[in-house]
Amino acid sequence: MIENNRISKVLTKDEIVEIQKGISTLKGTFDFLKNLTPKERKNLPKINSANKIFAEDSIHILEGEPQWVPMALTAQEPRKDLKLYEQLDPIILELEGLLRQMKDTQMIAGSEVYRVALSVYSLADAARKIPMEGAQSAYELLKTRFTQSTSTPISTAQNNTTEA
Repeated sequence: MIENNRISKVLTKDEIVEIQKGISTLKGTFDFLKNLTPKERKNLPKINSANKIFAEDSIHILEGEPQWVPMALTAQEPRKDLKLYEQLDPIILELEGLLRQMKDTQMIAGSEVYRVALSVYSLADAARKIPMEGAQSAYELLKTRFTQSTSTPISTAQNNTTEA
């Protein structure tokens, strides 16, 4: 069972406080961030690697202040928007990587505890058949919760207990 234990960590109160402070600091630094509705997210025209050069070229044209462009349309704001777009890209990649690691670590920790639970369930089932004291009540408690679980079908769960 020990060889299946990939995570053995509990965050201390101080670590949680430090993490929350860091998140608060990030939120404070990013106080300009906006939320979009699903409809807005779907309908906004999006820049990508293929059309980024098109956008850059249009900014260069605006910087030349051609006579056919209204004076209200300047390069200043699109230039700032493009710069922010470029600045956010590596930050988003870093945070996505961190978030993926956090989710993977959470999945491992959850899987480890669930495997132990499946082992205890199998042991209680075997022990009640002997019979051993307390095994029947433990089995009944776990069976009720196990059959209510929708995350793992019983056949898969039983296969996993042999691995654990």
